[in-house]
Amino acid sequence: VATIVGSVCVLVLGRLLDRIDLRLFTGATTIFVAFGCWVFGQANNVVSLFIGILIIRFTAQGLWGTSAQVSMARYFDADRGKAAAVANTGYALGFAAFPLIGTYLLSAYDWRTAWNISGWFVLLAVLPLILIQLRGHGERHKYYEKNLAELTEGPIETQIRQWTMSEVLKDVRFWLIQPAMIAVPSIVFAIQFHQLYLVELKGWDLTRFAGSYSLFAVMSLAATLVGGVLVDRYGSRRLINAYLWPLIPALLVLGLMEHTSAIFFLMALTGFTFGLGLVVFVTLWAEMYGTKYMGAIRSFNVFFNVMVASCIMVLTGWLIDQKVSLMAMCNGGIALVFCSLVLFAIERRITLIRPK
Repeated sequence: VATIVGSVCVLVLGRLLDRIDLRLFTGATTIFVAFGCWVFGQANNVVSLFIGILIIRFTAQGLWGTSAQVSMARYFDADRGKAAAVANTGYALGFAAFPLIGTYLLSAYDWRTAWNISGWFVLLAVLPLILIQLRGHGERHKYYEKNLAELTEGPIETQIRQWTMSEVLKDVRFWLIQPAMIAVPSIVFAIQFHQLYLVELKGWDLTRFAGSYSLFAVMSLAATLVGGVLVDRYGSRRLINAYLWPLIPALLVLGLMEHTSAIFFLMALTGFTFGLGLVVFVTLWAEMYGTKYMGAIRSFNVFFNVMVASCIMVLTGWLIDQKVSLMAMCNGGIALVFCSLVLFAIERRITLIRPK
């Protein structure tokens, strides 16, 4: 519930990225991340636990990532793909580093102290680092506004339309692309959320499965960096056609293979797809709808992705309780991928015949 409510908070607050100074937005978000850590560390009942999870979900998981991705799409025009790739390496590095850091903190301290330390680290280390990185942002934003004015008010042949959120929601192409955008997080997070079920069903070693997340992180990092270069060269649309395909062999491996080696195939393929998706999620909307209202557009997608992925995880759990076979669920995931590709092909057809 905290995750779903947090996604609604991202939907409401994320659009402020289009209206207020980035330094103020990220500074306030970071302070609330630290506050959420402290609330979590002091939780002694269900209500305070809910509040702690909610604050961390919509600030650290939601607004932090959204502000980074929107900023890359907005302020780096010619090399938008590479900029998004650099920003999104944080996700891959986080997958690799934070389980180890968390394990160390829990071995040295109790869980409350670990959360309190995290809060102080965010406030005393992360906040100053963010503010240092944003030095000179005022001049950068003025340059962006100058370029934006030239794109929207110049000669008709060079104008680029800046879509509002209400206009985007009325565009049929936006909804035809959504299945391709939500298929990856829905499937990948469903696998991760039900990992104990998979380990028990397959007879795999839990430690080996947990350790394989380092491979997921490496493949995600590599795909993110490669994807950034490919986006700048070929555009985001071509990458969408490519990034969904690794999910099909990943789901076949998950459904058919019992050997421990399946873990590494699964992590490599899903990590690669996840890494490519991180770049596409940022750059596609900027290419289609401009950057002026990117905060609102990206926030809506975060909200929509979380809602759908949460429903998929619940549905998967219900199917497990109903004794539906793993192979049948994997076939359902493959069907979702193919359906997404078909709808995206229809969207491309509409884009080709629609006048600019």
